[in-house]
Amino acid sequence: MINYKDLNQIKWNIQTTIASKVMGIATDKYLRLSPTSHTLGICKDSNKRLLYIHIPFCASLCPYCSFHKFLFDENTAITYFELLRYEMKMVYNLGYKFDSVYFGGGTTTILPLELSKTIDYAKSLFDIKEISCESTPMALKSLIEHNLHKKIDRLSVGIQSFNDEYLKQIQRYKKFGSAQEQYEKVKNAIGLFKAINIDIIYNYPNQSEEELSEDINTILSLKPNQVTFYPLMYSPSLKKTLTKQWGKTSDEQEAKLYKLILEKMKSMYTQRSSWAWSLQSKDIIDEYVIERAEYIGIGSGAFSFVGDTLYANTFSLKIYEAMITQGKLPITHNAVFPKRAIKQYRMTVELFGLQKSNEHLYFEELLLKLYGAYNKDAISAKGAFLFSVLMKEFYNGMDNVRATMRSKLKEEDGLL
Repeated sequence: MINYKDLNQIKWNIQTTIASKVMGIATDKYLRLSPTSHTLGICKDSNKRLLYIHIPFCASLCPYCSFHKFLFDENTAITYFELLRYEMKMVYNLGYKFDSVYFGGGTTTILPLELSKTIDYAKSLFDIKEISCESTPMALKSLIEHNLHKKIDRLSVGIQSFNDEYLKQIQRYKKFGSAQEQYEKVKNAIGLFKAINIDIIYNYPNQSEEELSEDINTILSLKPNQVTFYPLMYSPSLKKTLTKQWGKTSDEQEAKLYKLILEKMKSMYTQRSSWAWSLQSKDIIDEYVIERAEYIGIGSGAFSFVGDTLYANTFSLKIYEAMITQGKLPITHNAVFPKRAIKQYRMTVELFGLQKSNEHLYFEELLLKLYGAYNKDAISAKGAFLFSVLMKEFYNGMDNVRATMRSKLKEEDGLL
């Protein structure tokens, strides 16, 4: 729940800078994964978790994207999907239960038939109620032709901007077409899928409020079920290169643009997190970590969080295949967190989800009250911006982990 009475107080100031720096220091400290032989143990509870499935293939690679991916090779991808289903069965044999699945990438829809098989297999093993999947605008027609609109409950489509110049800048114009072409593709798909989310990036270097306002007006005319606004994030490993090519992002402008999003979106949409908006307040939201304290990830480069431990699967497809073939879960690294760090993490994601946190940390709560993150029983508008900034730093920390894990990969690690 959010209170918008303090909208005009959204600014980038010294407190925001300090909070961002502290979060960066915390992620550097705790997100240090070490090689391990430890793996997931037998499940000893009946909790239903979320199953994350990673598809690390793209037809071409976007320069700003730091997620784990390889250039698409059809034979490799077909073999990979088969291995995924073997890994899924291993997790099932350990006794874990799931009621929702999230497919992330990469390009999850790159082989619709294999995606369909994997959805069907997950439903045969687990009592799955929700399937969420990321997609590109170009894949929509193929998904419908393969009847995946009947299997996917929530489809997240990466548009990133309805401005052709920005699409050219991030090298998506030639890949996915003009803003108008993408608009038409999404418009034709709305109503066929249970819920469609559109991803939009804001705070491009030198982006004006008028340009973002045009994007928002386009969204309001399109009326997707959900919209997620992400501030442009330069992965630490790509920051120097992208700053040189595109220019430097502005913290002050990020605050102004965030305020604009809240002003224009709140009349038609319900804000579900610092970034996500829904037409219906009960729609599935994009950030599954908000509602899921624990999750299991399968596939190369997937992460799992269980108990006090973050596990990482190998980023090498060669090692992934070898471990699955030997009947081993492909976990190669982990990090164990102290109890207070876990409470701080849960507090952050719950507040990012605009929920009063169930974690009670006196010092952190005092600082948030002094900042003005709360307005009576609701999160304040300036609080929502603060939690957006903190989550961006957390994502930058995870980008660092991916960059470190991928740094020793060779070309052959992307082929099977």
